Amino acid sequence: MDAYVLGLVAVLVLIVFKLGTRNHEYWRRKGVESVGAVPFVGSMWPVVSLREHMADFFHRLAIENKGKKFVGYFQGSTPGLLVLDPELIRSILISDFSHFVDHGFEIDPEADPMQSRNLFNMSGQYWKEMRSMLSPTFSSGKIKALFPLVQECATSFENYMLSNKSQDINIKDLLARFTTNVIGSCAFGITVNSLENPEDKFRQMGRKLFEVDFVQGFKNSCIFFQPQIANIFKFRVFSEELTNFFRNLVHEIMDKRAKSGNTRKDFLQLLIQLKEKGKLGSTDDEPNENNESSIGLSIKLINCIKSRSISDISELTDDDIVAQALVFFIGGFESTSMTLTYTLMELARNPEAQRKARANIKEVLQRHDGILSFQSMQELTYLDKIANETLRMYPPLAVINRICTKQYKIPNTNVTLEKGTAIAISVKGIQNDPQYFEDPETFNPDRFSDENPVKTKCAFMPFGEGPRQCIGMRFAKMPLKLGLFSILRHFEVLQSPNTVYPPEFDPRQFFLASKHDIYVQLRECCDY
Repeated sequence: MDAYVLGLVAVLVLIVFKLGTRNHEYWRRKGVESVGAVPFVGSMWPVVSLREHMADFFHRLAIENKGKKFVGYFQGSTPGLLVLDPELIRSILISDFSHFVDHGFEIDPEADPMQSRNLFNMSGQYWKEMRSMLSPTFSSGKIKALFPLVQECATSFENYMLSNKSQDINIKDLLARFTTNVIGSCAFGITVNSLENPEDKFRQMGRKLFEVDFVQGFKNSCIFFQPQIANIFKFRVFSEELTNFFRNLVHEIMDKRAKSGNTRKDFLQLLIQLKEKGKLGSTDDEPNENNESSIGLSIKLINCIKSRSISDISELTDDDIVAQALVFFIGGFESTSMTLTYTLMELARNPEAQRKARANIKEVLQRHDGILSFQSMQELTYLDKIANETLRMYPPLAVINRICTKQYKIPNTNVTLEKGTAIAISVKGIQNDPQYFEDPETFNPDRFSDENPVKTKCAFMPFGEGPRQCIGMRFAKMPLKLGLFSILRHFEVLQSPNTVYPPEFDPRQFFLASKHDIYVQLRECCDY
């Protein structure tokens, strides 16, 4: 009897093992080298178990497989390909984009309606139509219209720093509050004073979006890399409390504007226009950048929505507005707050870059009678170099994910990718590769001077590339530049002994967020 039970257990273990590894010979059969995998989890155990940030994981694989064009890995039993060659990356993201349209994140719309509706997670035709409809929101004219709102927040930030001098400053927290004010004004049309009042409700709820404990971090890893598990247990990225807060906030603002008839030049107003008129129209002095009429696109979107078996179009439209406002918060917050934080951390170690930046600021302000406008801001070219160098070393979205949406033969190889194959591109890996950037661990803004253009296409892509490049890229650079301007025109940035360098990245976070607070010292040095 005991032998029978042991035999049965052995058979069951073997069956479970086979199920958990049923596809792990996939790359060997195709003649492609691959990294190790464990049952059910595949190669992603360091990420799923939160031992390693996915940026560090794929960067490490890129280093270990240097010289190869690609290497196989596994997301559970799903085969994935880490692409290392810039030319192949260019094909996937740009020239052969039609084979890799989607990010591949399967968000359950019932479990997490906001995440399933946001532009980043949309797929197929639904993404295409929504992207086309939202693109005018981020046109050059619309970005210019937001400049006074961002400048107002930057001026408040300047005044706060000048009147609240401190020896050692937690810039991670300070810049998060500045960015919260910017997003509140530009995306939601509300005044948030989180600099003076860190416990402001909007700041509290915004902070909760990024406060991820071990349990939620594990859930997020499953959502993005083990969707079968996530869908079984109905995991969601954001709690119901957070979803309801932002939904109620947006509805309240929409109701107030509808009753008063007041409008505002902000992101939310453009989404309200989409809801009411079926299009995001151009201003009188701005050409429509879409190739098709927005009304036609709206009809297509509704047809696409119907094909997804979502019947309540009115309710969906409201939640679509909430979802896009929320993704504006998430994307805009991380790309500004953490990038500014890493910038000051690096500038504290590089006084020469600070000197050049202040000289650029002084020159521009003298040329324009001390006034910084949207036009004169474009002349702060050294701040652009500083921002680009930070984005090279610390790209907010350090890994680009795609999924093969139709069969694809990799050029100049015998390898054919089947539909459903996951694709990963290590942005952090390629942007910190000495093959493309000499001495990559050294912060050197001058590498982005006109005399030193990036020679390899897709070697620098902090906001992605191709049709799915970050739609808010142009906006993200504005608060980043104005925040940097506000600090460097008054202060010299010095190192703090309380900062961990080089920074460690929080494996619970999707973006490249620091695990620890980052401190600098600010010494008032000038007043331009």
